[in-house]
Amino acid sequence: MMRPVSASLVAMAGAYAVAAAYWAVMSVVGRAPREHRALALYCLSLAVFSVATACTWEARDPAAAATAQLLQIIPFMAAMAFFTEHALRIVAAPPRGYRIQRGLAILGGCAAAAGLFFDPAHPDVGGARPLASLTPAGLLLLAPMAALCLHALSHLYRAARRDRELVAPALLCTLTFAGGMLDLINRGLGLNTSYVFGAHGAAFSLIGFTYLAVGRITRVDAALAEQKELLAASYHQMRSTQEELVKKEQLAAVGELSAVIAHEVRNPLAIIKNAMGGLRKGTLEPEDAETLLSILDEETDRLNRLVDDLLAYARPIAAHPGPVDLRALVARAVELAAGGHPDIERVEVELDLSDVDGAVEGDEALLRHALINIVDNALQAMPDGGTLTVTMAAVAIDDRPHVAVRFHDTGEGMDTQVRSRARDPFFTTRQSGTGLGLAIVERVARAHGGTVELESRHGQGTTVTFSLPRERGSLAPPQS
Repeated sequence: MMRPVSASLVAMAGAYAVAAAYWAVMSVVGRAPREHRALALYCLSLAVFSVATACTWEARDPAAAATAQLLQIIPFMAAMAFFTEHALRIVAAPPRGYRIQRGLAILGGCAAAAGLFFDPAHPDVGGARPLASLTPAGLLLLAPMAALCLHALSHLYRAARRDRELVAPALLCTLTFAGGMLDLINRGLGLNTSYVFGAHGAAFSLIGFTYLAVGRITRVDAALAEQKELLAASYHQMRSTQEELVKKEQLAAVGELSAVIAHEVRNPLAIIKNAMGGLRKGTLEPEDAETLLSILDEETDRLNRLVDDLLAYARPIAAHPGPVDLRALVARAVELAAGGHPDIERVEVELDLSDVDGAVEGDEALLRHALINIVDNALQAMPDGGTLTVTMAAVAIDDRPHVAVRFHDTGEGMDTQVRSRARDPFFTTRQSGTGLGLAIVERVARAHGGTVELESRHGQGTTVTFSLPRERGSLAPPQS
């Protein structure tokens, strides 16, 4: 039957093993991996040390006692090394101390394995158990390791003067250190204690270290929660500021808008008025009347297009995302834009959309409007005919998967001055244009987290690249 002391040591080993597993997990998922890893290894060393100490108490002959003592001294030195490392890490002390301690532990482990720590021929006295005596070489190795543990403990006390949360861990580690030193003194005197004080007393340091680590984790979590609330408040403030800026930007555009309306609406109205005056005359030939009616239709369409563009530009864009097949949407946009182009028979349209998955998240109506604007601009850039090539590719922008649709026309392209102003609202080089097409396209792209790139050279045509993320990132703040 196991002795009570041995049973208590095995129970302590189980507690140390559970703590080792917990801190090993925290070293992977926590915010202080090196500190937690040292604490996990300290607990593991204590678990093995406690089991080996129990075995020395249960040993019945010198051979079994010698094996148990060998298994006991190696984790004991490892525990001293990891105690020093963890204590120095939590106070951010220079690493030299625990590096030396680590080297001594490795040296001591090799010496113990070589049989230099215990002398079975000279058993200890003072008890009934057959324990081998500790050699002078073993004492010489353990002494500097104990001194380094005391050095780490002194760092804890110095740090506790500035940080009161270290006071309790320092006091508890002192109890552990005292227990370990008592064991070493007893073994040096040949007494039969077999490190009982160290095996049980190590629980004090573990409680102190755990108290400190859990307290720091709790404070970090509380600080993160506070930062989360501040970020959420900042987000709401930023959104409000952004909305105000958008409103101010739109108000600032009213001045430009009034000039555009004065120019773009007055001219068609004058033409319509003149045409209506001509139609009122009863002496018109049928051919002349048909010409005037065609002018009325053309100018009415021009006014409708102007009103549509103005409304699309002035209205705030609120995207309602859903699954969209971008391949089908691009093909439909090309079809709709080409159907309204008077000289489409002069333009060859080449679609290459079959090799890329076009699944994205977006507002189908807004995206269709933007794509039609791009195609319409490309077709109008080729009044004498040409080729419009539409391709699709999977790309990565800021490490996020995107789908890029490229529209390349063989028109005359743009020179540097025109290209620099092409994105400005109300800027156009076409007599019937409003200058809002590309501005609307960019607003739709930004609302979906996408981008619009423009490449053009005079005499070499123009390429517009419309890119959308496959999954629209959410900008909503975390819910409380």
